[in-house]
Amino acid sequence: MRLLVASLLLLAGCSTSWDPHKPRTIDAEPAGGAVSLKHGQRLHVPLSSETGYEWKIVEPRLMAVVAEGPPAAEGLYFTPVRSGEEKLRIERRRERAEGAPEQVLNYDITVR
Repeated sequence: MRLLVASLLLLAGCSTSWDPHKPRTIDAEPAGGAVSLKHGQRLHVPLSSETGYEWKIVEPRLMAVVAEGPPAAEGLYFTPVRSGEEKLRIERRRERAEGAPEQVLNYDITVR
């Protein structure tokens, strides 16, 4: 019995699907709003992935969160880089279109 328990514990320790250091993801509301997160967490902003449209981040001057990459099918991920508050604005428009955006998401970000 002890051998079985020891074997199970050893196998559980070799698991590659669980990462104790992976940051906890905070999901923002799809329509915008207030979001609070801490250093060591990441922010997920869900975005629609309709063909023919693109999302653009309108960066504030002093960023509290930075995008981890370009928008993907599941949305954008952000990492906190400094404590404080910021207003994050993300605009959606047709690809290579100019003028007013078709959709705007506003988030009031607080990094504690």
